[in-house]
Amino acid sequence: MKHGVNHGIPRWYRAGYRMKNQCDKCGFKSEHAEVFRVFHVDQNLDNCRHSNLKTVCANCRTMLAKEGIRWKQGDLVPDY
Repeated sequence: MKHGVNHGIPRWYRAGYRMKNQCDKCGFKSEHAEVFRVFHVDQNLDNCRHSNLKTVCANCRTMLAKEGIRWKQGDLVPDY
């Protein structure tokens, strides 16, 4: 691999995950991708398994940070 080829491309994107246009936590939908972020359920940014990645809206991301992580791995519904 050439130096810098993946510069700026998130690991989750390189792993094949794509953000949705709906929040996996609250169900909010938007055509504006800027309101969503990819959330690592186990908080390990190196763990880019699709089962560990969720799309969350800005409001849910703030609440997750403020209230603490309330998702447990077993509570998640598969995306397939």
